Amino acid sequence: MKAAALLLLCFILSFHAAQAQQVAQFIFGDSLVDSGNNDYILSIARANFFPNGIDTQNRVPTGRFCNGLLIADFVSQFLGAQPVLPFLDPSARGRDLLRGSNFASAGAGIVADTGSIFLRRITMPEQIGLFQRYQSQVSSLIGPQATGRLIANSLVSVTVGGNDYINNYLLPGSARRAQLSPFQFNSLLVSTLRDQLQQISNLGARKIVVSNMGPIGCIPSQKSMRPPSGLCLPDLQQYAQHFNSLLRPMLSQLTQQNPGSVFLYSNGYDMLMDIMANGGSYGLSNVRDACCGQGAFNGNAICTGASTLCADRSSFLWWDPYHPTEAVNKIITDRLLDGPPSDISPMNLRQVLSL
Repeated sequence: MKAAALLLLCFILSFHAAQAQQVAQFIFGDSLVDSGNNDYILSIARANFFPNGIDTQNRVPTGRFCNGLLIADFVSQFLGAQPVLPFLDPSARGRDLLRGSNFASAGAGIVADTGSIFLRRITMPEQIGLFQRYQSQVSSLIGPQATGRLIANSLVSVTVGGNDYINNYLLPGSARRAQLSPFQFNSLLVSTLRDQLQQISNLGARKIVVSNMGPIGCIPSQKSMRPPSGLCLPDLQQYAQHFNSLLRPMLSQLTQQNPGSVFLYSNGYDMLMDIMANGGSYGLSNVRDACCGQGAFNGNAICTGASTLCADRSSFLWWDPYHPTEAVNKIITDRLLDGPPSDISPMNLRQVLSL
């Protein structure tokens, strides 16, 4: 009887050790990557209503600001795993935690006051706190050493920054804009993000992918404020470009200062600009308007059941006034996995996952 019990214990321990060696994903950021955390907090920044999720298997909203899957979901498919659950999802327990966790929150920004108009959002410091809670929970499941290996072998992504303009600096009466020029604000953002990335690294992460700021001057919500041309807004584009020019060397410096770690620069700005310029080659017929919205360029307010909805989501770049469609998320994922240094550097996801 004792031998059978010992054999069972060895099996359980070896199972947990094998699980801990799989590649988990940890996602930090805003609504571009939030898979439903805001459904569980008192926030008005939610996507748990139709037609969000219209192209999912069950055609139901999942809390994602998209018609279907996000980049992290496609990465999970590549890894042969189920999508990572939001940390606040009550079902995110037990073995499901071993494939990672999503801490992202719609409305979040780099600085803590970003997104205050949404009542509640999980700020970046709070998301890092959830990462610590996650590690404590998993340590009780597989032990601290196996947890450390799981974290070190994981893929961590950080997608944040756009809200710091859209839902902070550019708002009417913004205190930040009264205090700082856009270039001073960018310096604050990058220095604050640097500290946050260092904290994530200190918690054991070794493969950290950081998305740059996308072309915020081209999203339908901003173009709708200055019709009728439909052109990208040059001042906002300049703000994003300046932020990105500071971000890239900062990530290189962090890699040098943290031996054994790599901080990857994901060039979403240029990828989206390329998709806009060459939409037809990607199977897209509309790179200007949101599929779901109202007003000029379908860029006013949010996507709801009362919004104008396009018939073919796969032919649109933008799902709603702020977020790309599932089709574009898949295009970007493929480029992150196998793209050249102009897409992601110093290596792509397939290369970093092989380390």
